[in-house]
Amino acid sequence: MLYSLSGKLIIKKPQFAVIETAGISFKIFVSPRTSRNLPKIGSKAKLFCATLLTRENIELYGFLSQQELEIFELLNSISGVGPKAVLKILNEMRPESLLAAISRGRSDLLIKTAGVGQKKANRIILELADKIKKQKSEAEIGQMEFDFDLEEILKSLGYKQNQIREVIRKIPIKAKTIQEKIKFALKTLSRK
Repeated sequence: MLYSLSGKLIIKKPQFAVIETAGISFKIFVSPRTSRNLPKIGSKAKLFCATLLTRENIELYGFLSQQELEIFELLNSISGVGPKAVLKILNEMRPESLLAAISRGRSDLLIKTAGVGQKKANRIILELADKIKKQKSEAEIGQMEFDFDLEEILKSLGYKQNQIREVIRKIPIKAKTIQEKIKFALKTLSRK
């Protein structure tokens, strides 16, 4: 099993990337958000990988962080939630937002992502809420909940859901407090 791949990025598409290392090129399925955050073609890239065996293929799924890889593995372990659905979820929700939604039991937020209905959202919450609460401290869950508070604040200011999701995905990791996140979001939204 591969854990990560580093090498020269030779192809970058919204659904996959190809990394060449030691003369071998690996096709790795990624979310469009991950693809957007990869360096330019010809640069060195690193992806954390999940390896899935199907009847016909060996498939690699790539992520920019270990946290995304762990979330992928958790979600993919649920019956009825396949790897492509997990990539769609991770494309639309930041890892922190997704973990907070699951730990809070917020199926309504999961339903907003492509391909997730009420039954699937409830199954995800039922199977993962306790696991996430055991893995994460209260401080970490509180930090993840900032995104929900930010979403509510931006909704109250009249911004549309798609605008809010787009700006939340772009918030830099260094923005830790709700004030920093609000400042970044409002600055970004005012440019549009």
